[in-house]
Amino acid sequence: MRHVRAVIAALGAAVLLLLSPSLSLATTCIDLPPLKPVHRICGVVYFPNGDQIAKAQVTVLQAAKEIAAEETDNYGKFSFDHLEAGNYEIRVHVQALRVASTQVVLVHPKEKTEQEIAVDISLAGCHSFSLVNSKKFETKLNPPA
Repeated sequence: MRHVRAVIAALGAAVLLLLSPSLSLATTCIDLPPLKPVHRICGVVYFPNGDQIAKAQVTVLQAAKEIAAEETDNYGKFSFDHLEAGNYEIRVHVQALRVASTQVVLVHPKEKTEQEIAVDISLAGCHSFSLVNSKKFETKLNPPA
């Protein structure tokens, strides 16, 4: 009987050891504060290395209902110019990765603004949204040659 218990204990320990590397690779994402109110829902979707993501699906929802959707262009850019002021959710989906989403308040909509929404799509699954100065951020992503 002791021999059987020892074998079961050894098998249990082996299973735990095999699982522990995958458990240590688990990523804990921290909820970021909501974005400040914006004047336009537009921006860029990119990877942490600076590569912009073409053909990411960007969806705008209001009260859980989809009201607009588009794919990013070849430079990872998206823009929803004809939305009225209100509370929205933005969802960004890049194939084979977890969906990124955030809440945003659109106030006094404008066609042109200096700020845009930067969506950092992490392969680890912890995506982030931030407001950036569009000209400075574009220069950061595409430095002069």
